[in-house]
Amino acid sequence: MASFHNWLERILTRGESVQDAPPELPQSEIGEAEPLLRTAYATHALDVAGPPLAFDPVAACGAAVVLARACWFLVRDHDTREAVTLTLKIDPSPAAQLSADVTLRFLPAVYRRARLREPQRELESQVEQLLRAWPLSGVLADLDGSPSVAPEFGGHMGLQLLYTERLAATGRPGWVPVSPAAREWAERVYLERGKPLPAFAPEETHD
Repeated sequence: MASFHNWLERILTRGESVQDAPPELPQSEIGEAEPLLRTAYATHALDVAGPPLAFDPVAACGAAVVLARACWFLVRDHDTREAVTLTLKIDPSPAAQLSADVTLRFLPAVYRRARLREPQRELESQVEQLLRAWPLSGVLADLDGSPSVAPEFGGHMGLQLLYTERLAATGRPGWVPVSPAAREWAERVYLERGKPLPAFAPEETHD
C-alpha cells in the first residue's frame, strides 16, 4: 500500500481514497501526516467565526485513521473474516471537533455507500455511532434520531453557526439543538434562508 502520507494527501486535495491494503499510520509517518492535517486545518478554520481554536493533532490524526479504515472496510474483499473496528476515543472538545472534521466530514459519504452495499451492516453501524458522537461532522449524514453528544460545542459561536448551516441542508428534526444559545443560532440561520426550523422530535432521540 502507498504510504499513509500519500493516501492522506490525496484525500485532502482530491477527496479520493485509493487503497490496496489495510491502512496503517506507523509512528514513523506521524511526522509527515501531522503537518498535512495542520495545514488543512488552518484553511478549514478560516471559515469558522468566533475565537480561534487551537489545532488538536491527536484528534486530527485519530480521525484520519478512522476515515482510512472506514474506506478500506467499504471496499475490502467481503469474504475476509477481518472484523470491522472503528474507534475514536477522544474527548470531543470544540478544538477536537473542528480538528477531526478536517477528515471526518468525508465519513458521511462512506456511510451512504455502506447503506447501499451488502454485506455492510457492521460498517454502517460503527460509522453511524462515530457520526453521532461527532455531531459537527455527523450532521452532514442522512441520519434520523439525534446525536449522542449534544451539539453545543462548548458555546463556541463559530462551531454552532457552522453546525446549523450544515443542518439546514439535511433538516433532521432530532439534530436541532435544544440549548438556548445553540438554538438561537439555528433560528437565525433558518430565518436568513427563509426556512422554518424543524421542531425537535424527542421521540426520535437516539439511545
